[in-house]
Amino acid sequence: MRRTGWLIVLVVLLVVAGASIGHLLGRDADPRELTGVIGSEKAGFFADPEVKAALAEHGVRLRLDPAGSRRMAEMPLDGYDFAFPGSAPAAVEIARHRQPAGPAVTVFSSPLAVASTSPIVDLLQSAGLARRAAAGGHWTLDVKALVEANQRQLRWDQIPGNATFQVKQAVLVATTRPADSNSAALYAAILNHVTGGNLDAVTKLFADQGAVDTTTEEPFESWLSRTTNFAPLVLVYEAQFLDRGKGGNHVLLYPQPTIVSEHTVVPFTAAGAELAKLLQTDPQLQRLAAAHGFRTAGAPGAVALGGPDVIPSPDETTLHALLDALEERLA
Repeated sequence: MRRTGWLIVLVVLLVVAGASIGHLLGRDADPRELTGVIGSEKAGFFADPEVKAALAEHGVRLRLDPAGSRRMAEMPLDGYDFAFPGSAPAAVEIARHRQPAGPAVTVFSSPLAVASTSPIVDLLQSAGLARRAAAGGHWTLDVKALVEANQRQLRWDQIPGNATFQVKQAVLVATTRPADSNSAALYAAILNHVTGGNLDAVTKLFADQGAVDTTTEEPFESWLSRTTNFAPLVLVYEAQFLDRGKGGNHVLLYPQPTIVSEHTVVPFTAAGAELAKLLQTDPQLQRLAAAHGFRTAGAPGAVALGGPDVIPSPDETTLHALLDALEERLA
């Protein structure tokens, strides 16, 4: 065969190979649009032009709907290629309601944290509720002490020496609704752990808040725009604060103990499964996730957490039972 003939054969083989590799994610044509429902705390990551460009290089364009991670299991998920809640237990609950097209994939993680300001942290320290960690120097919020303060009805204006935040409000962390949102669900698990299963005490820390939002991004957005005029302490993911909350007198505290939440993709189609693997393994996407504050295999986090700082996330059966009991009391 002449050299020209061999070149033609080679070109054809390369084209066929490229088409077969990119078929599921649309590399053989215009970017394929995949649909997903995601935890709202990841909206900033997916809205990043660099993330969109990195996905486009793999033939992917995403259309995303935000929702509370716990609420996803109750949504009609037909038509979605994947769901991307904020934790492994939420992923298990979703898979229980909708048959996945492959195994769930943990893409990155983020511990629960609390957003606040320097004057508030100073008050918490004077009240024995916050301290700097001996290793690392980061601020920690003593969750057990917080529960005890709430049990004795401690208000901000009752903290001795308080001349900066004299309001008649209970000292507590503003959260979302546990039945809807993964962050509040895991916070409930932390409270349940430190109280030894005292459901009355756990319920009070949610009931005292009054009406709450359903996604983690909502109270964080309100806090960013209004800070203490919205709430002195707001439950967030570490990644949210590192991505958008740093600056001014803003301070991040870590509940002690906290839970490291694993953000996990549940695929419903073959393309969704391929996307999950891509998000987990692509160096560029993992680098961008770290830039948005998420903990990845290559970026385990600026603050080292371990030992007494962290408790394991409860399994879905245990967490579901806790949330059912809590929801019944809050109704």
